[in-house]
Amino acid sequence: MRNLRNDLSAIGGCVLIILAALLLLNYGRSHQVSSILVFGYVLDAIAFTGVLGNLIVFLLIKLTRFRPLRIAFWTFVIVTLVPALAIILIVGRDPNFNAPNVLIGYVVSFFFWYGLHWLWSNKLKPTETA
Repeated sequence: MRNLRNDLSAIGGCVLIILAALLLLNYGRSHQVSSILVFGYVLDAIAFTGVLGNLIVFLLIKLTRFRPLRIAFWTFVIVTLVPALAIILIVGRDPNFNAPNVLIGYVVSFFFWYGLHWLWSNKLKPTETA
């Protein structure tokens, strides 16, 4: 029962973060709030990599015996690099497209999600007492 509670709280936290990023991004776009639009690339990357990456991480943790933090690291490396490079290669020729901002958004997204998984894995480790 403890594992189920931990799984549900982790999934719920990730869903709340993704929803907050999407709602903030949509609000900034619809109301043209410049301070939110500056972080639009990061919010977009956080939402995309959060949905795809956390789904893959959760499935791999449940279906394999690999170490969860290692799964999270490699999953977010792949889920961050592949879309960022694909977007740059496909849309990169458009003069209005800002490739550096897209790359920065995906790099920040990687560190955000991997950092969250790192914090979560350290929280779940039993503390040593002297």
